[in-house]
Amino acid sequence: MSKLHTIFPEDGVRAAMPEATFTSFGLKNLSSIATLKPQTMFELGVTTWHAAIMSRQFSVAPNILGDHVDRREPHLLKHVSRALNRKVLFDLSYRLANVPGTATIQPKTQVLVAHVFPNRIHIGDVQLLDPRKPKGGVAGDDDQSHESLRLLGPTIENAVKAARDIGADQITLTAANRGLVSVFGRHGFAVEESPFAKQAMAMGVGIPMQIDL
Repeated sequence: MSKLHTIFPEDGVRAAMPEATFTSFGLKNLSSIATLKPQTMFELGVTTWHAAIMSRQFSVAPNILGDHVDRREPHLLKHVSRALNRKVLFDLSYRLANVPGTATIQPKTQVLVAHVFPNRIHIGDVQLLDPRKPKGGVAGDDDQSHESLRLLGPTIENAVKAARDIGADQITLTAANRGLVSVFGRHGFAVEESPFAKQAMAMGVGIPMQIDL
């Protein structure tokens, strides 16, 4: 089993929702994951391209993938790999839980993580809500539409362990908004030190964060 699969807090989810069923996708299911999570996979391509440009290891124009980015291409990682002439996606895990009788627009209990260039685990999507407990007055497709399972801490702990097991140098994620910076900060993440991160903080969206190991 992929070490990345262990990041999903299965024990905690089972304890909270004994009736839950689990589904796992790995690197061999890349096309299916891109279909199920097109936006997340697009963003994974963007952050991997950003890491490559930041590394200063490649003589490529930063905007060479502009057409693919404009189309929000779910398979952007493939184009990043071709542009850099090297492998950039080493492993991938998408795991989710469903509870019978609680149909939602999107799974409410899901974690997507990838081992990507240069040698980091990127948390592309983490949503750990209880689909049995919707919040009143909140749209069903909202990121906080249901009560939390309070499993973010164990998930990040699992990510740190997995990263050390595979010898990764960092764990990264992108905070969707400024309010989440303090949430992830409580679990050891710090805002990336770069002009891009400073601009993202000023705008309050898409803020890159990391844990150095």
